[in-house]
Amino acid sequence: MDSKDKTKQMIDYHKAAFETYYNSVQMLQDQTTKALDNMLKQSPWIPAQTKSFINEWISIYKKVTTDFKESVDQNYAKMEEFLNSTSETASPKSKK
Repeated sequence: MDSKDKTKQMIDYHKAAFETYYNSVQMLQDQTTKALDNMLKQSPWIPAQTKSFINEWISIYKKVTTDFKESVDQNYAKMEEFLNSTSETASPKSKK
């Protein structure tokens, strides 16, 4: 196994670890959002403006995490493209 294969395996491992971490954070965020929505519905003493601020904060957080995930996915794709391009351009030495 050459170094490019090892590098590809390492990147695949890191990508899988990131996916697992991101999915865990996403599930936690979804649960927190549901709990917060329930609390806001059951608390009539909270002003409407505060509720709108909280909902805006939730939507901003979701957008930022989605943008971050897309950025990471794009960079992993670039890394894989780079590794594939270097392996294709490297030609075996010819024997004379």
